[in-house]
Amino acid sequence: MRIFVFFFFLSTSFSFTQNAKKADSILVLLRGTDLSKERQSELYNQIAFFHENLDTSLLLAKKSLKIAKEIGSQKLQAAALEEISHVQRGLGNNNLSIEATLKALRMYETLEMTEQQAATYNQLAINYMQDKNYPMGISFLKKALGIYSKSDKIGNQLATILNLGEMYRLEGHLDSATVCFKKILSFKQKNISKSLIAYSQGNMGMVFNTKDSLQLAERYLLDAISIVEELGDPYATSVYIAELGNVYQKQGDSNASESQLLAALTIAKKEGLKDQIRDFSKKLTQLYEAIGKYDQALHYQKMFQVYQDSLVNKANIQGIERIKASYEIDKRESEIGLLHTINTNQRYLLLALGGGVFVTLIFLYLLFRGNKKIQKANSDLSRQKAIITHREQEKALLLKELNHRVKNNLQMIASLLSLQSYELNGHPAKEAILAGKDRVEALALVHRKLYQEGVTTRIAIREYVEELVWGLFHGYRMKFEPELIIERTTISVDTAIPLALIINELVINSIKYAFVDTAHPKLTIKIKELDSILRLEVIDNGKGFSLDKGTKKHSFGLKLITSLVSQLDGSLKKKDAKGTYWQIELKHKVHHTNLTSIKDQNDMVLQKSNTLYS
Repeated sequence: MRIFVFFFFLSTSFSFTQNAKKADSILVLLRGTDLSKERQSELYNQIAFFHENLDTSLLLAKKSLKIAKEIGSQKLQAAALEEISHVQRGLGNNNLSIEATLKALRMYETLEMTEQQAATYNQLAINYMQDKNYPMGISFLKKALGIYSKSDKIGNQLATILNLGEMYRLEGHLDSATVCFKKILSFKQKNISKSLIAYSQGNMGMVFNTKDSLQLAERYLLDAISIVEELGDPYATSVYIAELGNVYQKQGDSNASESQLLAALTIAKKEGLKDQIRDFSKKLTQLYEAIGKYDQALHYQKMFQVYQDSLVNKANIQGIERIKASYEIDKRESEIGLLHTINTNQRYLLLALGGGVFVTLIFLYLLFRGNKKIQKANSDLSRQKAIITHREQEKALLLKELNHRVKNNLQMIASLLSLQSYELNGHPAKEAILAGKDRVEALALVHRKLYQEGVTTRIAIREYVEELVWGLFHGYRMKFEPELIIERTTISVDTAIPLALIINELVINSIKYAFVDTAHPKLTIKIKELDSILRLEVIDNGKGFSLDKGTKKHSFGLKLITSLVSQLDGSLKKKDAKGTYWQIELKHKVHHTNLTSIKDQNDMVLQKSNTLYS
């Protein structure tokens, strides 16, 4: 959860307040016949700011920018670029938003408009925060603060300090975040905005919760909640109440934690805050699992999954609609440009052939025929482009949805196995069920990487193995850290799934059996790429492992490893060493894929995944 306040500073000669005219009122002004180009640019920019439809806002802001360029006003161009940046960020086009903001910043620097420069620094900080590039966001906020500290606009200065504190909190620099929030709270008696006080107190409470200073966290959160409730801010209210529930859970008061989380969920449902409904239902699932109420845990797990799927589908649909809107915009601009070129040529021709009416008529006739052919050709090309674009979008969406569904199904299976294991305490089958859960989670990790990173057939092996191994160490509550020496390379999904199961089996075997009576346990995993060979080494300093003994006692795990290595045309060796030293070499293939083959490859991966557990 994050609370981030951003004040939009406008760089034009006018300013917007809560009492500013709305889009319809400004449209009336725009219909005036005696408006200057400068005023038209300003009004288009105002309508774009207030318009509810982002696509329409983008068109209006671009219209404002075009007029500003015609009259050569850098000030109005910068203002239009700022609005374009806001809209692009709202549409999810963060790169385009950053590009527009940087253009505006260069113009403000040329015009030496320092206050507007600070506003663009804040905008860039928001962009980098959305990309989770907190160091860059912090650097731009510091630049903005350097400007506001020299001005008399204390509100802008405190808002920037608040944003800087929140950016520090998200980055994990809790002491720096505390300094920022305390500085704002030191102005508490100076009649500053209540929202600044509330967000500072609430975010301070989050910092203390992270530090496990639970009494301070509770006090600050309660103070923040009382203010945001008075201000009628349901989003901040629900976030802070949920955070208070986390504090109570840490304090061991499950009833109070449950009450707060349910209250936060009720507010989120009433206000239609889907992101918060998803997050709060996940927290409730974790709470009920911790206190053994598995029916309730399953209920909120299903709620979490429903809203997670809903948000993902909404994002996909919005992405498709943005692509369609962009295509229509480009098409219109192309037609306008073509018509403008034709009109210009016609004017020049009429001036040059003013005395030759007959020649002019012949030329217009030929131009008309040529124009019709161009329009027909453009129409055919547009139809073909639309068909191709639609098909490619369908393929990409279907593939992404397929990976998403596979990931969700695997995660649901793992959750069900985990819940079932609680019912088998002391039963011999519990260990087998937990082992099966670990293998399913290893497969789910592959599909999570595919879905989150937007790739189709290849996975970065270093990040993937690190997440897998650290997840196992966390799950088994190991008190030492593994040594991971992994080269940066990528592997195909065909290799990633068997490799995940191999590493899963070897690491769990070491965790469970190798370090009995070992004073300084150590587990090392090395992966390096040698020409067309991928070498995996798993080394521990435990009590050692006998193949004969292992075959009898852990036959399924060893058979699974042997089968997977054979499937990948690899080799498995157990080398002599103190402890256990496995060396596995696999053929490393490079794949070049395209959209027409992605579905077939994904079907093959699913078929292999099902074969392993059939």
